[in-house]
Amino acid sequence: MTEGQRSAIIIGAGPAGCSAAIHLARANWDVTLIEAKPFPRGKVCGEFISPAATTYLEALLPPDDLLRAGARQVGSFVLERGRRAITWPMPAPAWVLSRRTLDTLLVERAADAGANVLQPVVVSRSECTTDHAHVTLRDGRTLAADIVIHADGRGRFDGPSARLTPMRPGVVGLKCHLRLPSSHATSAIHIRSVRGAYVGLVAIEDGLATLAMTVRTALVQRLAQDHDALLASLWPAYDPAWRATNWLSSGIASSSYISPSHMRSFRVGNAAAAVEPVGGEGIGLALWSGATLAALLARGVELATVQHSFAALYRTRLRFRRPACRSAAFVLERPALMAMLWPALTLAPTRHVLIAPWYAMTGKGDTARRSKACAT
Repeated sequence: MTEGQRSAIIIGAGPAGCSAAIHLARANWDVTLIEAKPFPRGKVCGEFISPAATTYLEALLPPDDLLRAGARQVGSFVLERGRRAITWPMPAPAWVLSRRTLDTLLVERAADAGANVLQPVVVSRSECTTDHAHVTLRDGRTLAADIVIHADGRGRFDGPSARLTPMRPGVVGLKCHLRLPSSHATSAIHIRSVRGAYVGLVAIEDGLATLAMTVRTALVQRLAQDHDALLASLWPAYDPAWRATNWLSSGIASSSYISPSHMRSFRVGNAAAAVEPVGGEGIGLALWSGATLAALLARGVELATVQHSFAALYRTRLRFRRPACRSAAFVLERPALMAMLWPALTLAPTRHVLIAPWYAMTGKGDTARRSKACAT
């Protein structure tokens, strides 16, 4: 670290942590990025990145880099209920890429930008004083910096009495990768509405498709944790022979903005706030939060001013996204309610009236684009 250079320790090298690390390193900050897990690693995630985050993603990984890594763009959306489906184009295309590849690329880009990456390294605790932030590692080392940024998903190390990001009660997220037969190959993102759950499917790199679902824990327990049997009950066309990876599971984070414990402490991604994982908003919010915090810090203003501005921007970002995403999940988990909306959704003019406000609330681009429905 050069004289007068500001410094940051970032705990967690997912999209939020890497976004902050890359932007701060580019702004000549001394950055230490700590990640407990070795990469590549699997992660419960739909692996669909919201169109609202395209600018933030491409600022870190330009389109040519994404394409070389196997990423693809998706421009259409299929909503399924039973044997019925409606297809329409999204207002803007979205990138899809596995978390194994995305997270690895981002941490490599952070190192290229000048961040000191410690991986796999486990944090024991962190604390902030008037002058510095201190992070103690499990191996006994203690690191010091001007600030600490918590990007670990829950804010576990944000002070002695850390307020953890809460999980949505009674639900669990499940994810695996499938190798679909040609008869089921798809170029769109599919969302299936079923009682007590919603299921997402999208093709990614290497001929695989991501299958992710949010499901009530009661349904999982009813089938004795047999996730293949559970998926077959929700999607009768599913063949367990298609599954190419093990099942992963995790809780579903849900929270409004959580203020950090100290002036020198900041939270990004799910550690700061979490929306329902519908439409790629989780990764989108992570990328946005890391970039936004870095931009505020790079101005060189007092940390108290950064804290105030970041909280205000975060709450504004969440104002419509949280209720919009939760409302979408509420409908998707209730096929009877979906059945009531179905006649309107099959007609382009009325569908636009229903869907356009949701796109607008989640920042997904030009919602004036309409198309003729392909209903089956």
